Amino acid sequence: MADQATNNEKTIKRDKLTRDLYVLPNFGGATFKGYFDGYLAMLLTDIYMIPLILSGILEMVKTLVEFAFAPIFGAFLDRVTLRKGKYWQWIIIGSIGAAATYMILFALPALTSAPEKLGFFVFVLSIILAVFLSIVNVTVVSLYPRLAPDPKTRTQLAVAQKIGRDGGKTLWGYVAPALLILLTAKVGSEAGGWATTGLILGTFGVVCYLAFATVLRGTSMEQDAIAAKTAATTQRKPKIPLKTVIKGLLTNRALLVMFLFMTVYKTFYFFQVMSATYFFKYVAKDFGSLGLFMLAFNLSAVVGVICGLFWLKIFKDSKKAFVSGGMVQIIILLIATLTFSNLTTGMFIAVISCASFFGGILEAYIMPMFAAAADYGAWKTGERTDGLSMSMFSVSVRVGLTLSTFIRTALLASAGYNAATYVNGVEPSQDVISTLINLQTVLPLVLAIVSIGLVAVLYPLNDKKLARIKEEIEAGRVGENADMSILN
Repeated sequence: MADQATNNEKTIKRDKLTRDLYVLPNFGGATFKGYFDGYLAMLLTDIYMIPLILSGILEMVKTLVEFAFAPIFGAFLDRVTLRKGKYWQWIIIGSIGAAATYMILFALPALTSAPEKLGFFVFVLSIILAVFLSIVNVTVVSLYPRLAPDPKTRTQLAVAQKIGRDGGKTLWGYVAPALLILLTAKVGSEAGGWATTGLILGTFGVVCYLAFATVLRGTSMEQDAIAAKTAATTQRKPKIPLKTVIKGLLTNRALLVMFLFMTVYKTFYFFQVMSATYFFKYVAKDFGSLGLFMLAFNLSAVVGVICGLFWLKIFKDSKKAFVSGGMVQIIILLIATLTFSNLTTGMFIAVISCASFFGGILEAYIMPMFAAAADYGAWKTGERTDGLSMSMFSVSVRVGLTLSTFIRTALLASAGYNAATYVNGVEPSQDVISTLINLQTVLPLVLAIVSIGLVAVLYPLNDKKLARIKEEIEAGRVGENADMSILN
């Protein structure tokens, strides 16, 4: 009995440590996003010298494969437990695979004199990368509802993961441009500088994931999953058919609304982030300010998500706090759009960073609202499908990235963007300049209005209803026995 009590105490401490360190995989992922994802578009057009439309297609291949594979892996994760655990091994496999593929992708131009001929290899690497990213991202977000069973802990973990993600992007957004310039000068070639930077940052990102996976291995989540697998071999519990699970997913209004919101919201977010390199190079004509922009943009979001805890105290409900924060963000984007021609580079960075601050406030509630949708689905169907449900978070980000890439590529192509001519000293046309400005102002404004409006009008849950739903789940009144009048 004493040994069992000691083991339980160790497990409780390990669970708490895992919650405290949930920031780690997000910080590691931020290393990938802050450098690899943020610089991928320019890598393809300006380092590989691949034509703009083809480079856009290659970017979309990666995101489309992630879109398709993430829910498949989510369903697999819900139903399959390996012999030694359920989650930690997939974090190791996914993170190492993704980092290695990123490093190869960024190193190839330095290994050849004709990188523009490597389009097929980039295509293959994009597919491999998408699979590994889906594995690690879906696994990390699937942990969220289990790590944080109550609303308070969910909000705290949402803040932690946002600090890790945007804190990392803040750091690398500031460091990466300087490191890139330094290593390019040291190595003697632009392609060599990009490759060396990727090697350093990719290694750091993997270390963060591996540290978290090591801690996760001894948690109650892993132990419970192994115990459930052992019990299943001796006592067969009938499973709800996958077809029924998917039907429940497609009729989960809360999840569908959050999926649509996140897709639209991330579309304009990626407009701002992915076109920033082009904006500061060709519009602001001050590439050195890119580091300041990334620092201010991401740091503002980190401060915003911390303030989200206090913002909630004002409005007393997550949905109300979310919508009000979104409305302020819309107002700031409107100001940026109407006054852009009068803004200096520093003033532009300040205004967009203010909008990012309120975007950070929203981030304090986005993950909890997805987790609430997972609870809502479990209540309606009678079976927890956290892997499949939370994979929709990752899928929505990828769909947003795909749409953003497609629209950005189409707009720049129609405006006549041609990196090959700019190398020879030709200035971009006014159409290209106007397009880059709109990607930072007008389009984010329009899509912010649409995304916040979706949640304000269609999201069916608030904190009071969610508390009732969790009570019903604990009492076993789920599926056919669920009391739908709670939603009225």
